[in-house]
Amino acid sequence: MNSFNPFARIVVGYDESAPADAALDQALLLAEESGGEVVIVNVSDLAAAAVIPLQTVAGPAEGAAAAVLGSVDPFRRRIFNRLSSMVAARSVPVTLEFSTNGPAAGIIDAALRWTATAIAIGTHARSGIARAALGSVAEEVVRTAGVPVIITRAAASAKPLRRIVVGIDPAEPASDAALAAIAIANERDVRLVYATVVDVKSILQPIADVPFDPEPYVAQLKADARDALDAAVLDANAAGSYPDRELSDARDPADGLIDVARRRRADAIVVGTHQRGNVARFFLGSTAESVLRRSDVPVIVVPLATASAATHDVHARAERPRW
Repeated sequence: MNSFNPFARIVVGYDESAPADAALDQALLLAEESGGEVVIVNVSDLAAAAVIPLQTVAGPAEGAAAAVLGSVDPFRRRIFNRLSSMVAARSVPVTLEFSTNGPAAGIIDAALRWTATAIAIGTHARSGIARAALGSVAEEVVRTAGVPVIITRAAASAKPLRRIVVGIDPAEPASDAALAAIAIANERDVRLVYATVVDVKSILQPIADVPFDPEPYVAQLKADARDALDAAVLDANAAGSYPDRELSDARDPADGLIDVARRRRADAIVVGTHQRGNVARFFLGSTAESVLRRSDVPVIVVPLATASAATHDVHARAERPRW
């Protein structure tokens, strides 16, 4: 039985910006390593739609796009020419789609129509309150996507995934983020590092005129975090993956997770989202949002109830009899 390939078909939101170029480079590399393919989606309010195969080492024959190109406007021909030069030497199939829609809605719609296994989109590296590329488009895609979303900073260089830090939520150690990370690790030679961050420093701050011994509470928090890490690692072991583990203290969970990634020289961070009430909330509240805005490496955000194929594959590996 073939394993689920999390990068079998990556839809890339593209707008000619530097973050979009970085996201495309990363998606092409992941697809090349996985034997997958890439669909580049340019969404605008111009009334036109077209699907054009781009020439790569994997095909198609030159001239296959000529008939379609004759029907598109100069703006789209410019994008076609730009992308054609960017992907000509790549070894995976690449398709360019032009669509008319809202940017985030268009990317999500394309991912559904193309049955994507992942979405790639770029973000700007800005100080202060960083905003995603195209305003809030990347943020909205992360909040509404049904498949993992690969977020890449504008200045990031594409690199293969060899070590990934996975954020483990003590409230849900067997999360879809962990399952997706196992699927990635099982598809290629990737070392996983399961990490949980405990905000101990703020608890230990003295509270004026309030008698309070924080030590028992801190000890319980750390014990719960260790139990969650142990449970997540046992699930991974059963599925044939053997991650390292790290429990760290930090006032800001996002800073703690990013620090683990830097110390471990990780190539990516994987975090998950939760559905709490009617609003999708991120791992440890807004931690995933903070991580994707500030991380130096790509962040793979895995939504709640993501790719069922990945979940089924991991569970199948865990349930497979051993002799």
